[in-house]
Amino acid sequence: MPFLYLSVIDGGNDRMGVGSVLIYMGVLGFGAMISPGVGIFGGLITMVPQSVTDMSHLPAYGLLTWLLSGVLQGYGWPQRSALRGAIATALVFGVGMEILQGFVPGRVVDNRDVLMNGVGIAMATLLILWRSMPADKADKLVPARSCTFHGRKKGARQP
Repeated sequence: MPFLYLSVIDGGNDRMGVGSVLIYMGVLGFGAMISPGVGIFGGLITMVPQSVTDMSHLPAYGLLTWLLSGVLQGYGWPQRSALRGAIATALVFGVGMEILQGFVPGRVVDNRDVLMNGVGIAMATLLILWRSMPADKADKLVPARSCTFHGRKKGARQP
């Protein structure tokens, strides 16, 4: 889906970005409404291990958050506001899809899916914030293993 990526970072064609996000949300919604074992797609779903389908929520909702944030920034929203809007929209969409799954034969509402959606959204949020950090602040990030202690040299081994 390269058009999703290009339309969001282009910034010149906001309508294409909104269209891409809506198409992607439609794809996620379609995937959430597939009945296992029914039809071609339902047959494919049954062949995928449950752990894989559970983990697929991470990149799916991370990408949704990134796309939504990019579109909102394309409309002139400040990054933090766009990110908050993207987080809220992705969370509400994920919870809504889980509720709708309760009405689909063979599907159940699963709190773990909502949790995985939230983890994917959080990971995307951290990545977006990290990528937007100015390079001059990168040296202020100190890994935990290189912390200094009073009276010891930086990076010295601790007993």
